Amino acid sequence: MSGEPTKKATAATSETINELFHEAMRSYEKALKSGIQLQEESVNLWKDLLTKLASPEDLQAKTESMTADAFPQARKRMEEFVETFNRTSNQTIDLVEKTLGFYQATSVTDAQRRVQDLIESSLTTLRVNVHSAMNTNAKIITSWKELVDSFGRT
Repeated sequence: MSGEPTKKATAATSETINELFHEAMRSYEKALKSGIQLQEESVNLWKDLLTKLASPEDLQAKTESMTADAFPQARKRMEEFVETFNRTSNQTIDLVEKTLGFYQATSVTDAQRRVQDLIESSLTTLRVNVHSAMNTNAKIITSWKELVDSFGRT
């Protein structure tokens, strides 16, 4: 009889781990899609930029301005994106470790505490990462838009 609850608990834990890995993969997929969206937006902004240029001299002046002002800002935004992605990856690894730590529980109370900690950590991580990713992507796109808009000004 005691084997049946153990089998159910093991199956439930395996399902939880499986869900966690799927969630991690979905997070990586979202990050990848955000990167692709950023590239698409960049292409569209560059197309707008090239249609606004009047002459080679205008291009040279705008390029010099861009080199001095816009590229450092764009680099900063991309570094923020990379930092966000790295932090997200580390948090995912931490959550996987907590999930695997469930197997090290020494009592039912300890197991419940570990599961509660895992759930709270997962929700906090999800909230922070979604907010951070949206904020970083918005900053990157805004920076590129400002760059293109500056090319339109004379």
